[in-house]
Amino acid sequence: MSKKQSTIQFLIFGMAIGESIASLPANDQDKVLNQQFDRQLEWGTQVSLSLATTASLTRGYQLADVMAHLQNWYQKRQYAPVGTHQSIDDVTKKALDNYIKNRDMLSAGVSDDAADSDNILARMLPVALYLHHQYGTSFVNDETAMMLLHRIAGLTHNDEGALVTVGMMSLILSQILDGNNLSDAVENGLAFGFEYYSRHQVFVSELSAFDELNLPDFRNIAADKIVLDGKAASTLEAVIWSLLNSHNYTEAIKNSLVHGHANSVVPTLVAAIAAVYYRDDMVLRLSQNFVARRLLATIVSQAERSARFS
Repeated sequence: MSKKQSTIQFLIFGMAIGESIASLPANDQDKVLNQQFDRQLEWGTQVSLSLATTASLTRGYQLADVMAHLQNWYQKRQYAPVGTHQSIDDVTKKALDNYIKNRDMLSAGVSDDAADSDNILARMLPVALYLHHQYGTSFVNDETAMMLLHRIAGLTHNDEGALVTVGMMSLILSQILDGNNLSDAVENGLAFGFEYYSRHQVFVSELSAFDELNLPDFRNIAADKIVLDGKAASTLEAVIWSLLNSHNYTEAIKNSLVHGHANSVVPTLVAAIAAVYYRDDMVLRLSQNFVARRLLATIVSQAERSARFS
């Protein structure tokens, strides 16, 4: 096990592994996991947006700066590997276009039902890491910290369901960072999330989406009982199921692939969170095959030097 590497390095490299694997045919996915893949791993949009967010938070929290970094990706293709395909989901595109048109970051985010989308989740993982370091595990009790979390997510996805899911995911990751095992991290993170969001009337109706996750035997449900509909909460279910049913990094990723290519967000998130939890040297070995590895390493190095993530 590798202990010296930083948490932000494991998070970003793990995310890049997950997004890269998700785009490959099944046979090549197996080769990657068996470390027999001799071609470059091409990560995509989710990692790029996470890099943009990390690069901004490296300088400290300024909401306008986060939006500027997202716009630099959108308009100038910064944080994206040269020559690779970078797609953009409809909600993110609409929000970034809203800002270009109106220059109002607080109203740019999409707030209709379409914005309850799992496309927000990956780029919020570095934010969760930032909050854990800046405010501690109890950041849920700090309204300034929670506002920061919701405002960064709300730059693009400003639907209450998406915001609650971002909060639940962030609290679970924070519990992992605090040294809890996966079961306790999920249980504690959800408990803190339910307690917080139940006190805010605007979010209360969204909590029913997490009823299945809150069951004590959730890990034992069949994988095909989790229906991925593109909503943030259902994707978080698949992520947590994949993690709870794993004993190592490889197993976690294999679990995340049981839905085939129906959802690339699940393996991206699982590979990132599992990298932080297991801290497996496999993450570092596979990172040698990344396309534009220097770009990833540069953002990670800047984040490490800032001391804002660990």
